[in-house]
Amino acid sequence: MSLEAMETLTAVEARLQKKRADAAAGAKQAAADAKTRGEALVAEARNRAQAEIAALTRQTDETAKTAAAARAKESERECEALRAAAKAKEESAVSFVVERIVSS
Repeated sequence: MSLEAMETLTAVEARLQKKRADAAAGAKQAAADAKTRGEALVAEARNRAQAEIAALTRQTDETAKTAAAARAKESERECEALRAAAKAKEESAVSFVVERIVSS
């Protein structure tokens, strides 16, 4: 093999090594970029999910407050109806007790 052929072969080998190194560096950079983009997407999704959870929590709290207020109002109406029924029977109950006492 002549000196010129060996020099050409050495130059070709050097170019191939450089291309391999460049390709490895490019792949490493692409992987790092992909990881960074992936982490950013995960953070964005987490933020959106937290915002949605907060909105749903507020909505649920409002719904629960409305339902609790409606139930409290209904309970108050029921109590008032029971008071009215008791008041209506009070006079007859007093008369019954007085009659029993007087009859004894």
